[in-house]
This record gives sequence, C-alpha cells and structure tokens, in this order.
Amino acid sequence: MIKTSQRLLGLFMVIAMVATACGGSDDESSDAVDTAATDTTAEENQERADEPTDEPADEEPADEPVELTATDTGVTESVIRVGAVFPDTSVIGRDPGDIEAKFQTIADAINDAGGINGRSLELHVRLANPLDDNDWESICVELTEDIEVFAVVGLFPRTNTDCYAGLNDTIVVSTFAITPGQMDGYTAPALTTTGHAERLVGVRVAALFDADLLTEGMKVAVVGGQQGEAAHEQYVAALTEAGADVVADTVVLGDGNDLVALTDEMIILTEVWKSSGAEVIVGSSDQAAQALLIGYNNADIDLPMLLPEGTGVDPSLMRDNQGLTLAPFELATALIDGDDQPTKYEAGAEGVRECVDAFQDASGEVIALDESRNNIAPTVVACQVFDIFVPIAGAAGANLTTESFAAAAEAFGQISVTDIADASVGPDKFDLSDVVGTLAEFNAEAAEFQPFG
Repeated sequence: MIKTSQRLLGLFMVIAMVATACGGSDDESSDAVDTAATDTTAEENQERADEPTDEPADEEPADEPVELTATDTGVTESVIRVGAVFPDTSVIGRDPGDIEAKFQTIADAINDAGGINGRSLELHVRLANPLDDNDWESICVELTEDIEVFAVVGLFPRTNTDCYAGLNDTIVVSTFAITPGQMDGYTAPALTTTGHAERLVGVRVAALFDADLLTEGMKVAVVGGQQGEAAHEQYVAALTEAGADVVADTVVLGDGNDLVALTDEMIILTEVWKSSGAEVIVGSSDQAAQALLIGYNNADIDLPMLLPEGTGVDPSLMRDNQGLTLAPFELATALIDGDDQPTKYEAGAEGVRECVDAFQDASGEVIALDESRNNIAPTVVACQVFDIFVPIAGAAGANLTTESFAAAAEAFGQISVTDIADASVGPDKFDLSDVVGTLAEFNAEAAEFQPFG
C-alpha cells in the first residue's frame, strides 16, 4: 500500500434515547394535594429546579459538510493542480522505467481514496534533460505561468527551486538539497528531504572522532562550497572545538558548471593542502565530494578524505558524465543514509518495500534490485514527495492556500517518509531528514559507498 497518510472524513449521527419515568401518588383527596401545593415554599421550588432531571440535554448539531471553493492558484473547488518534475536519466544512459507512471499511479491511488479533503489531484508530470539548465527553467515557466500549479514535487537541481518558490510563489517538495539561504529568500514553502548540515554538524564531527578517523591534534584541511558556507564555518568551528588542528580553510568558488575552471581551481587548492601539512581532508558539503574527485584526478595527492555530508549524487554519474576516475574515493570515508535502496527493499526498511510493491502491482513494471535497470530510485522519490505533500495539504484543511500549507507544515512534527528512518517538519525546519548517517567505504566494483562491514 502506498503511504499517503491522508485523512478520510465522514459524518456520524449520534442518537440518544432517554427513557423518562412518570409516576403518580394515591393521595387521599384532592384537598390534600391542593394543600401540599399551597404549602410549597419558594426555597423548595428552587431546590427542585437545581436538581438534575432525566430530560435529555440539547444535542450538538452534526458537522455540516464543508462547501469547497477555489482558494488559491491551482486550487479549485474540485482539484489541486500539482506539477511533478524529474530528470530524464535515459539521456545519460540510464533506464529509469516509466517515470510519469511512478507519480501518476500514486496520484490515482490518492484520488481513488477520496483525494485531499475532497479535492482530487490533477497531476502534470514533466521530464527534464539533466544536462540542460534551460530545460529546467522552461518547465518551471510552463508549470507556474501556463498551467498555474499550486505546488511542484520531485527532484530539482540545486537552484532550480528558486524559480518556483522564489520567483513564482509556488510550493516545492524536493528530494534534493535546498539550502537555508535559498529558503530565506522564498515567498512559498520549500521542503527538502535532505537535512541541513547546520543542524547536524556537531554529531557528524563527533561520529568521525568516535570512529578514530579524526584524533585530537590531527592536522585537517576543510573544503566546502559556496552553496554551504554557513555549514562550512560550523565544521571549522566544530573540528577546532573537538581538538583538531585546522591548517587549511578553503571554499571552492566553482559550482561545477565550468569544469575547466573548477579543475584549475582544484589543482591550486591541492597544493595549498599539501603545503599546509594536512593529514586528512574533510568536506563540509556534498559539493566538496565532486570538487575533491576532480582535484585528485588532476593532481598528485593521496591524502585520506572524509565526507560527512556524502557525495550528493551517485558517484557513477560523476564518472559517466565527467569522465572522472573514481579511484580517489577509495581514500574516502563517507557518512551515508544506511544501505542502498535495493538492500533496504530486501530488509523491508522505511516503507521502501511497500512503495515498490504498490507501484509494481499498479503498473506491471518490474523494479530491478540489481544493476540491470535504474528504476528503483525514481519510484522511491515519487513515494517520498507524496508522503510529504499529501498529509501536510490535508492538515491545511479545506481552505487550502500557500499560507495554510505553510502553517500546517510548521505544526506537523514527526512525519513518515519512505526511505528516511527519522524525519520531522516544524517551525523554521523544512529540511526533513534527522538521520545522522552511517560510516561507509567506497566499493569500486559497485561504484558506490557502502556501510562498513
């Protein structure tokens, strides 16, 4: 069963049946009754008035069904228009399966169960060329200005969410990172499954020390990216406080769009790290993993690297799209979110099996648990974004607006999301994952980081 956590509303009428007993007395004469009535004092009358009676109290009227009306852009009396966006990975040699069906089958299941507070989801799925930034932007314009969706869900590049939540006041639910700085500039809520590094820096640094990957007095070079400068500063502070000797504090200026410029920059930085006497390099953002891989591919450096923020994207994508050898990652230890999705499926973890099985049953598409296809990841993403959007939109009530959705998110708390062991949303917290991570080493044959042991 696909987890949508939606509320199904019903009306219940309670009928109270109260039996009232009426009794009489065998008075000797009507005169005796009249006399008793005459002698009754005002105080006795008041006492009787105060006594409880067997008469039924007035019942509360039953709740009346809410008459739905149009409440916001993309919200009519009968539908909620939602865009679903995902990269078309077939253009880079992947086999993602039927991506549109992955989102639509969940929307259909939600609608079959009554929709969200009586409104159906009207889904508009768009596939973007992952290598063409203009394609992502044109899809944003189409969804926000032509179709006028209420929200978009899916996987978006680092800054593409700016177009939706920053420029077009459109709610975003993304399975890719959105930085605090980006969120601060948005006029609409933007939720990401990826936890902000700023919240988790301390515990991640502690995990590296607990595993003896870092020790007191060890000389450390810290490298980060412009997108995560706040977290970078926190890493430097946390490492210093824990007893490490930070001998190089470097922020990469290149964002990966110009690989030639980034390569030149990384060659310079590797010389800085070597001359500083660093014994280990710590990446303060997932961007650092790609930058380090480029640097190690083009310079003579063999320092161990620690990646507490993971790699951001599948290492094989770096290899296949940028022609990089992944051998330097054999010098790395990363913190990752546990096992890969096929392993999680086999273990029955965090709703992955329920998500995949529901889609397979509804579509007939077989989800590969080996390397023959790459169709499990987009399947899980589709489940994740609806796990988030549907219960929050439901909690916002019949008067669904951008503002009521934001208020519902801030009041929500713990939330169940496929493939995330611990997630929550609340005031000033629209980054959901609270998972610290599992220490992992690089498996060259599988081209991925895998938990120790």
